[in-house]
Amino acid sequence: MQLLKLVYIAHGWHLALLEKPLVPDYALAWDHGPVFPSIYFAFRPQGIDITQEFELAVQEPIAPSSMSIIEQTYAQYGEMSAQSLSALTHIAGGPWDQARKAGGKWSKISNESIRDHYLDKIRRANELEMAV
Repeated sequence: MQLLKLVYIAHGWHLALLEKPLVPDYALAWDHGPVFPSIYFAFRPQGIDITQEFELAVQEPIAPSSMSIIEQTYAQYGEMSAQSLSALTHIAGGPWDQARKAGGKWSKISNESIRDHYLDKIRRANELEMAV
């Protein structure tokens, strides 16, 4: 569960900072949060908790800018519990919440909605920084 939320968060920052998706899939508003089906089914044989290394087929090399966002996401959020990450991804008015209200369970969460959410985080952080 933690992995799925970390991928979603990295995807959001990637959309906001690099203006392109990290994951070439779409997120769905599942019961327990946003999920990329391709990621979920790739890791499903391992179960919810990934406890050992395994090979994952990557279609193309990860760009250094993308890897930087992945590493920064893990550094910032990697120690958080699944429940704490859920609080971030289930925020009222956020992309998951909007998708659930508009389309119900398993509705698609648009990249535009995710991008706008993370751009808003950047804007709010900049406003706080300027106020200090």
